[in-house]
Amino acid sequence: MIRSTSRNRLQEFIPNNWTDFDTLLGQVFGPHAQVRASRSLAAPAAIWEDDNAYHVELDVPGVSRDGIELTFEKGTLRIDLERKHEEVERKGLHDERFYGKTTRSVALPETIDKETIEAELAAGVLHVSVAKIPEVLPKRIEIKSSAD
Repeated sequence: MIRSTSRNRLQEFIPNNWTDFDTLLGQVFGPHAQVRASRSLAAPAAIWEDDNAYHVELDVPGVSRDGIELTFEKGTLRIDLERKHEEVERKGLHDERFYGKTTRSVALPETIDKETIEAELAAGVLHVSVAKIPEVLPKRIEIKSSAD
């Protein structure tokens, strides 16, 4: 007796969820095909404070000083970045670098002195520091000893 099955062989090749689908795309088009389609210029950030200031660092390899614009408005530090594609004619075989524009915004507390915002670009890292208002810095109180 021959049994007829209604099994669709195409289902063997179609993933069950989006993660599997992304993996399938990566296998077909290369490891960076779906990444390039889903994100533009990235600028990983580190944000911290010390006793006197707040600090923001962004990794911006390939971004020139002219490709960075810093603004501070209504308590928010805004960093606009642009990495321009080289305008050189070449036969590219593979390019994993990202180009284009991106914006990072950092909300800063009211305890900053906006007049002290400083920025430095060195070795592909943008470092922005903002001093705290002196009145809000902790005050160390000396304890006197009394002779008994």
